[in-house]
Amino acid sequence: MNKADLTEQLSIKASIPKIRAANYVNIVMDTIQAALTANEKVTISDFGTFTVSQRRQFKGHNPKNGAVIQVPSRRIPVFRAGKGLKEALNVG
Repeated sequence: MNKADLTEQLSIKASIPKIRAANYVNIVMDTIQAALTANEKVTISDFGTFTVSQRRQFKGHNPKNGAVIQVPSRRIPVFRAGKGLKEALNVG
């Protein structure tokens, strides 16, 4: 499922026009992105938690010439599934 599919499902289930559903999906995604950019944790009950983790720097290799390069540290998004999502995935 991609963003367009998610928009379509929201439109159908909420009985709203696709353009309004697309706006709602964009608002939710932009809000989560803004919170993560501000280093805040986003928790959606029974679904999961979005956080930011710091990946430390390491030595890597350039695949073209094999030269050793220093890969800088960076912030990465992390999603941890909540209890409700885990249970829904393991029913049956």
